[in-house]
This record gives sequence, structure tokens and C-alpha cells, in this order.
Amino acid sequence: KNADKYTFQYKVSCLNADKTIESEPSAAVSCTANLYATGTTIKISCSTVSGASYYRFYKNQGGIYGYLGDSETTSIIDDNIAPKTDITPRRYDSVVSSGNYPSAVGYFEQRRWFAGFKTDPQRVVATRSGTESDMTYSLPSKDDDRINFRIAATEFNKILHISPLSHLILLTTGSEIRISPQNSDAITPSSISARPQSYNGATTVRPLVYNNNLIFASARDGHVRELAYQYQAGGFVSGDLCLRSQHLFDFKTIVDATAQKAPYPIMWFISSDGNLLGLTYIPEQQVGSWHRHNTDGVFESCCAVSEGVEDALYCVIRRTINGSQKRYVERMRTRNFKNLADAFFVDSGATYNGTPTTTISGIDWLEGKTVSILADGAVQPQQKVVNGKVTLNHEASVVQVGLPYQSDVKTLPVILQDQSGGMGRVKNVYKITVRVNRSSGIFAGPSFDKNDLVEYKQRTIEPCGSPPALKSDEIDLQLYSTWTRGGQVCLRQLDPLPVTMLALTCDLSA
Repeated sequence: KNADKYTFQYKVSCLNADKTIESEPSAAVSCTANLYATGTTIKISCSTVSGASYYRFYKNQGGIYGYLGDSETTSIIDDNIAPKTDITPRRYDSVVSSGNYPSAVGYFEQRRWFAGFKTDPQRVVATRSGTESDMTYSLPSKDDDRINFRIAATEFNKILHISPLSHLILLTTGSEIRISPQNSDAITPSSISARPQSYNGATTVRPLVYNNNLIFASARDGHVRELAYQYQAGGFVSGDLCLRSQHLFDFKTIVDATAQKAPYPIMWFISSDGNLLGLTYIPEQQVGSWHRHNTDGVFESCCAVSEGVEDALYCVIRRTINGSQKRYVERMRTRNFKNLADAFFVDSGATYNGTPTTTISGIDWLEGKTVSILADGAVQPQQKVVNGKVTLNHEASVVQVGLPYQSDVKTLPVILQDQSGGMGRVKNVYKITVRVNRSSGIFAGPSFDKNDLVEYKQRTIEPCGSPPALKSDEIDLQLYSTWTRGGQVCLRQLDPLPVTMLALTCDLSA
């Protein structure tokens, strides 16, 4: 007659095989019984759920549903088991919803992070530890619960990027913020801090990571900046990577970026002026060198793809072909070639490899364009593509055909060891010595005017009719006598041949 004095309430949820995913709990069910009487038990049962490996049962105690036990079957026997109220049913609420999607996604400490929500731009959310999409939490809070907080800052800046380094870095429209644990070794819902590192801001262009450095497009000046940890500063310090080449960036913007890590560490950027900008970047050696690449067209997008032992650079290029606008996806050719005949130094080009012939056809994508030709390692005169064809002067079996380009290098002004550093004095560089590696064909002079350029005569003992061999040596060029204030030297490669310069010295009068 005491059985109707006590009402017990239960909930049940489903778990996967390794118990890393738990479903939302069922609605509560009630049972009236007297579990305090000797021998009284309650059997709680639920329906079979497809895909469930375990069923977890909870019992209400003091208004909180505590853990009762897990079962491989759809039922469990409660013989007055005391529920563990430190383990409660997972709680669900809507974090990502239609019309409130995040603009930044990343991974850090086994969590998937989201930020920059459309209606809440400074909110940051992370999944439960070790999960891709579990946004649940529990009461009381547990260290592996989902994380959900809003950054408090003096300026309202939308979060654009999530970048995992040794700490989690958030790039916003006006600042760079470090997310780190406050009182523990790992970030948890109860131990998290957001510390601004600098106030530059980023654009929507995806940031690049090299080693433990972050490279991103600056929000307002069109420059590229790096964010790197400095022990002396006790945090991350931002620096401008463009100070030595500001003319490439001032009054322009970066529209795309990608990182090529092998065989050379080069960060690639697409400029709003249609040029491709490369940054040879080796921060541990304090190397950061910019180079500009332009073509008969406009670079629009870039992406580096890992292919074997090299990262291949792919670009979308808009070209005007035979009066019509075309977009081509073009891949930068490897510089790892054994024979000179395989050297590929043309744009939007292709290779013929077959029986000796004088007619190369199928070049429809360059119809009406003047192209460079390398036939069995020998440079042939440039000619116009007509009906998709070009005609060689001599038969060849390996032929590279594509748009020509010239590669230029200009040295910095000469600095003399006097009080003025040489400023205000004219100089005459009359001879240079260049150390080259596997190179062929080079011109040098005081300017890029064709009348000022001197060609290095490379042919030595090669048989007649064969191209000059690649040179790996120090070469001397006697230049035209010209007096200038800077004493600068201009070097140019006009032909579709390789040139790698390792060092340069000059003899001058001042």
C-alpha cells in the first residue's frame, strides 16, 4: 500500500560503438513504485533504434537526470541504483542555423572550430573534443563539452579566419587574436582566454601557414604581413613583409594566395593588377625575397597542389586569344629536367614528343599569337600560330611551344665605402662576373635597352648543329662603358632557356 507513494522518472539516449557520440535523450517516462521496499525493482525499456550499439539510462534525482547505467539491450533493471548526477544527458541547442552560418572554419586541439557568424560576427564555437559536428554540452560542465563564447573587444571586428599554430589564431577585420587556455594545459569551456596580439586586420584572402608563421593579406594597405611567435615578447608579433618591395603593393590589393613548400618554399599571391607575385620565404634564414611574374593576360586565381615530391602551382589566367576572351587553367612546369631539350620556359605552352618533324599542329589555344619555340634544345625564331600550326626550320623530336616572356634582374644601387656611401657620384660598371648553375643564354648591360645589352657567347666545343651545353661556372661579361649614378646592372633572358644566377660581382670606376 506504499507503492503509490513514490514516482520515479527516467530518460534514455543512444550511443555508437565506441561511445563517442550520444543522441539527444528521449522524453521522460514515469513509474510509480516503492524502490525503498526490500525486493522492489523497476524495469525500464525502450524501443530498438537503428545504429545504436548501447542505450544509456538516466534517473531523475532532485530535478536533475543522473547517469544510471549503459546497456547493450533495450532495458535495464533499477533496484534503487543511486544516479550519478555528475553525468547528465547531453544538451542540444541551435548554434548553426539557416541564415546564421559561420564564415571561418578550422581545427585545433581535436575540435572543429567555427567563427564569424552572419548575425554574430564575434562569436566562436567549437565542437566536443574528438568530434566533427557534436555541439552538445552537459550540466554540470565537462572539459570535453562544446565551447561557445563571444569575443569581448573595444572594436567590433568580424572574425574572418581561424588559423591553428602553436596557439589558435583568429584573424579579424581589425585585429589578430590569440585563443589560449587560462588555467589549464588545454582549452576547455571553463578555461579559455582571447588576447589581442596586434591591430592590423586581414582580408578575406585565405592566410598561409609556413612552419609556425602565419602569412596574411593586410586589411587596408594592400601589403602582406607575417605573424610569428617571439619569446621575448611573450606572444605573437606582426611584421610587414613588403617593405623592400612596396612598389608591388601600394595602391593595390591581394585577391588570392597559396603556399608552395617543395621544392622551393614560395608563397604565391595574385595582385589586383593581374600579376602573380612570389615570395621566396625561409624565415629561419631571414630570407624573404619578392619576384613579379606577368604574362600575356591576367592572373585571377592560384592554388598549389601536392604532386609527388613537388608542389605544383596552378593558376587561372584570362587571355585574349584571336579576339576572344578565354580562361585557362595552367600549371607551372617543374625545373627538374635532365636534358636541355626538356627545358620548359614558355607560358601557356605544350610539348611535342615524337618522331622528327617540321610541322607542329594542334596549337589552337594560341591561335594568332606569336610563340617561342625550343626544338631539341635549340632556340628557333619566334613565329605566329596560324591554323593551329607552326613550322620549324629543322626537324626535331622534342619541341616546346608557348607564349614568350623575358626574365629580368636589376641589381640594387652600388654602395661605396665612403662618407656618402657613393651617393652623388657617377659610376661606370665595365665588367661583371656571374656565378651560374645549369644556365644558357644571358644578356647584361647598364639598362634594358637592347642596344645596351651584351650577350654572353656560350658556345665552345659543341658539335655543329647542336645547342650550347648548359653552363655551371663563373662567367665574365664585358659591358658597354656607361656612367650612371646608381651603377646598377640589368640582366635579361630573352630565350626559352634556363638561367640560375647564384652570385654577381662587378668591376667599376667611380
